[in-house]
Amino acid sequence: MLKVLRTFYGFIFEKKTIFIVFMFLVLISNILFSINPYFYKLFVDQIPSLNFNNLFKILLIYITVRIFAVISDIATFWVGDVILFKSSIDARVKIFKKVQDLDFAFHTEKSTGSLISSFKRGDSAFFSFFHDIHHRMLSVLISFLVMLYFFAQLNWIIVVLVSASIIIILAVTKLLIANNMNKRKVFNKEEDDISGIITDNLINFETVKLFSKEVWEEKRLKKTFIPWLKALWGYGNSFRLIDATMGTIINISIFFIFLLTINQSVNLKLTIGDFVLITGFLSNFYPKLWDLVWSFRDLAKNYADIEKYFGLLNFDIKVKDPVKPTFKKNVKGLIEFKNVSHSYLGGTKNAICDFSLTINPGESIAFVGKSGSGKTTITKLLMRFFDPIKGKILIDNINIKNFTKATLRGFFGVVPQEPVLFNNTISYNIAYGLSSHRKENKKARMAAKLANIDEFIEKLPLKYETNVGERGIKLSGGQKQRLAIARMIVSNPDIIIFDEATSHLDSESEKLIQEAFWKEAKGKTTIIIAHRLSTIQKADRIVVLDKGKLTEIGNHNDLLKRKGIYKKLWDLQIS
Repeated sequence: MLKVLRTFYGFIFEKKTIFIVFMFLVLISNILFSINPYFYKLFVDQIPSLNFNNLFKILLIYITVRIFAVISDIATFWVGDVILFKSSIDARVKIFKKVQDLDFAFHTEKSTGSLISSFKRGDSAFFSFFHDIHHRMLSVLISFLVMLYFFAQLNWIIVVLVSASIIIILAVTKLLIANNMNKRKVFNKEEDDISGIITDNLINFETVKLFSKEVWEEKRLKKTFIPWLKALWGYGNSFRLIDATMGTIINISIFFIFLLTINQSVNLKLTIGDFVLITGFLSNFYPKLWDLVWSFRDLAKNYADIEKYFGLLNFDIKVKDPVKPTFKKNVKGLIEFKNVSHSYLGGTKNAICDFSLTINPGESIAFVGKSGSGKTTITKLLMRFFDPIKGKILIDNINIKNFTKATLRGFFGVVPQEPVLFNNTISYNIAYGLSSHRKENKKARMAAKLANIDEFIEKLPLKYETNVGERGIKLSGGQKQRLAIARMIVSNPDIIIFDEATSHLDSESEKLIQEAFWKEAKGKTTIIIAHRLSTIQKADRIVVLDKGKLTEIGNHNDLLKRKGIYKKLWDLQIS
């Protein structure tokens, strides 16, 4: 709890001066509202004198206090919102940045639906936390202290009874809230599973329709609702337990305090005005005490959400930037792998084992091999999505760990196997490769022409302002691939990585993509992950991988003559 509060107030205290003003206003407004019962006593004590002037003076003071109370209360909420709105933005931006900075491995293991839920519920909890602590809980605390001050002037036994009831209520509330928090966490987990299924289904709706799995997906969702409903009942019943227990304790407390007050009044130890004052304070305070229980209850409900939300800040970034990084705007493209080994998730089997290779500036290298041979791992290590467990990788004789990840990845232009586009315009998606979007239209058009997709775009009704849909769903595979090449072209990279994805495309699309790619790759260091071997005959060298090891290297003709793995793969494809 303390860790969550430290993080929470770390954002709030960004506006420390305004927060001090806010707390002063909270104090003033609640004191002014809380002293109302004292005026009831003054009225009752003055009525027997039948002095209208005195009663009128009390009335003027009473109304003035109430007006100032309302004004200060409005000011409290306004100043509080000034702090809250800015702080919530700061929190969301900081957590978003942290999630963006987290390693590739984090995102492969995390559910998108769960992360979206964490952001939505966490931001909502941030607002509720602020309101519950500063507007509800502080209000009860200030009212309690004001009430004790006046009760202490009358009878210390009443002070003891009220204080004892508060202590008992807080102790029992702590136990009940702990139970409520645990139930909430269990429910949140089940809710995340539901969100994950719905999100996954919406992202893959095309696959669902292709295999006519609508009914199956509906049944899968309904099945997941079984543990969800059980968790929801457990969570809901924990609230009923709080209601029953707190209601009993509060009513017993009120009974004994009123019993003592009546006894003192009958024995003439309290005046009628004193009785009205006590009755007024109790009538005002115990509903607020019930509100305090609700505040704790809401705090508990939101605690699980905000803990998970802030918990994203606690994930460790394993691939870290250097303390004193090397900065280079451009590189020649000399790449050296020196005895590099890597395994995933601490596995004993290496995805890459003692891999050594030098790629010369301007050279084109193709990696081939069976699935799981380590082709993709090499590019992921090169871009520092992971760090190798052994060996080192150099670019222009500089260890890539000496660059920041942003600087390092700025050297590369990547055309992925399955391009994923933003739900935005064609122009936006192409220009995403630029450091600045100020000249996006002009550069996007130039890149589109080089990528052999300009003619297609110009035939669209909105041309470059056409929205491509979520993940580029409105475009064909070949069109997305050429758009990805255009995006790579505008970034003007020093090193190109082409995770070739032409094996499932028609011959015309493949031809256009290959033409666009080799046109841009001319004179630049180029790495190709090859699936269709006929597309890499132009490569200067072909590296054959098997079980994470380099087994063959040479150009296309050399490897065919050796009659090794490459020759077997070639024969399989041409047959």
